[in-house]
Amino acid sequence: MKRLTTIAVLITAVTLSAGCSANGVPESPEQIQRIDPVTAPHNDTDVMFLQMMVSQYGPAAEILTLAQERAVDPQVKTLAAAVAVTQADEAKTMLNWLTAWSLPTAAAAEPSLHAGHGGLPTSGKSEVEALRKAADFDKTFLNLLIGRQHQAVEYARMELTSGAHPGSLDLATRIDQSRTAQIEMMLKLVA
Repeated sequence: MKRLTTIAVLITAVTLSAGCSANGVPESPEQIQRIDPVTAPHNDTDVMFLQMMVSQYGPAAEILTLAQERAVDPQVKTLAAAVAVTQADEAKTMLNWLTAWSLPTAAAAEPSLHAGHGGLPTSGKSEVEALRKAADFDKTFLNLLIGRQHQAVEYARMELTSGAHPGSLDLATRIDQSRTAQIEMMLKLVA
């Protein structure tokens, strides 16, 4: 029961944080209107952060769908569903910003550009196939998602160190906090 309560609290926090500022207070319409994502200053770090997160979400969506279908533990299914909703919402926001800035939505594939922050997200094809065949689906899924969420934390911290765009910085703060909490919870589920 305690594990289910922990997951329910985490899912609620992650879902609710999608519409909040970094301090957890919902933004008013006036605040949202003051920050125009098209005209707000942004830099190369903001762009790379958004592109890499979008690139990570594609393969993650397939993994999360598999977990919703195949996980044995209801807590794992619930977690996968909550993460899928959050990431889809975040991806939409990120794609909107990149499109508004007339920039590519995919990160450049040059490895040297990504050496300092964990590299490009993997394509996910081999991960998805391994997950499909996994004897212990839940454990394999959780370990895979822990790795992906850790990568998202690295990207968010890169953004927080060098980014300039207010919306991207706010999103990076939420990603850092929510993914770190998810990792801690998943490590307990795997144990």
